[in-house]
Amino acid sequence: MNNENFEKEIKFPDGFLWGTSTSAYQIEGGITNDWSEWEKSEGRSKKLEKKGKNPKDYICGKACDSYNRYKEDLDLAVSLNSNSIRIGIEWARIQPKKDVWDVEAINHYRDVLQEAKKRNLKTVVTLWHWTNPVWLAREGGWTKKSAVEHYLKYVDLIIENLGGNIDFWVTLNEPMLFANYSYFLGYFPPNKHSFFKFKKATNNLIKAHIKAYEKIHNFFPNANVSITNLSNYFEPARKWFAPEQLFKKIVAYYGINKFFNKINNYIDFIGVDYYRRINLSLIPPFIKRDKDNITDMGWEIFPEGLFYVLKELSKYKKPIYILENGLADESDKKRMQFIKDHLYYVHKAISEGIDVRGYFYWSLLDNFEWDKGWSPKFGLFAVDRDTFERKKRPSADFYAEICRSNSIK
Repeated sequence: MNNENFEKEIKFPDGFLWGTSTSAYQIEGGITNDWSEWEKSEGRSKKLEKKGKNPKDYICGKACDSYNRYKEDLDLAVSLNSNSIRIGIEWARIQPKKDVWDVEAINHYRDVLQEAKKRNLKTVVTLWHWTNPVWLAREGGWTKKSAVEHYLKYVDLIIENLGGNIDFWVTLNEPMLFANYSYFLGYFPPNKHSFFKFKKATNNLIKAHIKAYEKIHNFFPNANVSITNLSNYFEPARKWFAPEQLFKKIVAYYGINKFFNKINNYIDFIGVDYYRRINLSLIPPFIKRDKDNITDMGWEIFPEGLFYVLKELSKYKKPIYILENGLADESDKKRMQFIKDHLYYVHKAISEGIDVRGYFYWSLLDNFEWDKGWSPKFGLFAVDRDTFERKKRPSADFYAEICRSNSIK
């Protein structure tokens, strides 16, 4: 046999979930919430202009117009041979005012979920993905205990009206990152710099998840309920330097373990979002960046890190679903290798007994990338910002073959 021409096929378990992930705010368009208000604020615009950037490139606006084009997007998911899709529900649409529930919005999301079901797609539904109704933000957002009760009323409504079409419930998306970026580092609205507010928000998000978990299970005893957590792989920049080893342990604890430790008895699976390795340094800006193998956003591509993260999270003894893994790559030159290499390590984890049951590429579409605006291109499908035309990238066909064959070579 000519070894140079031999390709080994690596098969994934039967029933493995293959999908793509999206979030409501990043693709739907036409949403008014705390993020949309912040994007258009004078302070935000001035900061961008000082950096020589055009504020219009940092406004979500009509996004990908997926609120109107959701059937088209579901067909794209089917064209990938995927058997599942992660989508979001926008709380600010459902409850635009404190005392108003929007029936039209509820009916819309019912249609979206039913159309997904018609296409035989398992639905992974995110109830909260960082954005909040304006009225909630004005009351103090997640630093107030009242936010928990408001959120639970929203969850009740979703349970009663949409729950029958939801296969996997994601109550909160990356809550630790949100609390850190919104209330401690101040990158996201409301741009606070307070460890006290960070801690209050974290505690309230933990309570919100636990109570939402109980509510969902009271109505649907066999439901699959969890959160997603941004679980990047952390290493000390100088492995021999004890203070940086300690720094790494602290960051990894808050970044990966803290939330799961608190809710471990109230989750049915582990939702993992993995993107990169982060080399932590005590020298500002505290991250030592790789200059070679990086994405368009400067994130280091390190597939092996996903294996280490999965190994770490296996201690919770729950099924694991990778609900986000992707890269910004407008040229599409690195995406196929990125997917292949990460899936190699997913399979390695499975072969070592780790219970990984699904992989969702981020993202189906080029979308609005939060404070980074429109520049990063994560999609298997490009989206024209003027016409909203979806255009397939070569990596889409590559991923479709993986989903079809349930394997990589």
